Amino acid sequence: MLIASVGFVATGIWLVSHGQSFGWVVILFFGSGLPIFLRNLIDSRPRLVIDADGVTDRTLGVGRIAWSDIESAYLQSIQGNDFICLELKDPAKYAQKLSKVRRAMAAANRNLGFTDFSLNLSGVNADSSQVFELVLKYCQVAAEAQRNSSNQTGK
Repeated sequence: MLIASVGFVATGIWLVSHGQSFGWVVILFFGSGLPIFLRNLIDSRPRLVIDADGVTDRTLGVGRIAWSDIESAYLQSIQGNDFICLELKDPAKYAQKLSKVRRAMAAANRNLGFTDFSLNLSGVNADSSQVFELVLKYCQVAAEAQRNSSNQTGK
């Protein structure tokens, strides 16, 4: 993406140098992504963290999603890119944390057959099916813990 953005900025510069004012729009739009791409390139923190407390995908922008908030998950692919689609019990709880732009992206995800909160596995150095199995395992453990808690409360 960084290379593509640099290419589009270069194209925008070429357009401006040839009298096309539209080039400024291209430069501003794709140039605004350059700092983001560079920051992500040098950011050494893991993008995706799956642990006993929940799942965190920094690209979602909602922080940790607790296992107890996930009803189910399924694996979806588009153009060779794998995603784990999370079906949340109360998506509004996490949707309120999203910016307007990310809410629009979530709506676009729904139109493509994804959920509002899908884990992007592109660039993750792990087998997608193994990551998916791990997510399912943690979801099952959380569901069992919730059933046990409900059974003890109901006694």
